[in-house]
Amino acid sequence: MKTPVILILLMVFTSMTIITDGKRDKDLRITSLDIKFNKTDAIFTVNYDFDKFSETFLMLFGAKTIESKIRHPFQNFEYDIIKIDHNRAILRVKNISVLNKGYYLHNSREFGDTIDTVYVSDPSTTRIREYHNINSTPNYFYKKDFITK
Repeated sequence: MKTPVILILLMVFTSMTIITDGKRDKDLRITSLDIKFNKTDAIFTVNYDFDKFSETFLMLFGAKTIESKIRHPFQNFEYDIIKIDHNRAILRVKNISVLNKGYYLHNSREFGDTIDTVYVSDPSTTRIREYHNINSTPNYFYKKDFITK
């Protein structure tokens, strides 16, 4: 029973390699990142696309198999994965900011890759800042008095 399944999987992977011409420089591409600061922590919503080969692998084996690919761009951050699926992951990033004299301050941290679009927001405003093609978080601060409970 296992042999036909393995043969089918090998045929699918071979077909996908031919379709992509064997060119798989980057199978995961982060298209956008939404950073929502809250006190010393933040929520990162990571939106991504895959090449056709990896997308097929993902469909066959599930989203849990891409966890290591999500970890690489965020290797300089301490976080927990809240949710992960085929096109998005949500991370709870810990201790990304510090409280100093009534302000939460965030010093830039490098990503392990360049991200196409980064949206940054905080509880003090409805305004969302947008950054393009960056490889680190922007320096950021906001007043403590605006924290929501």
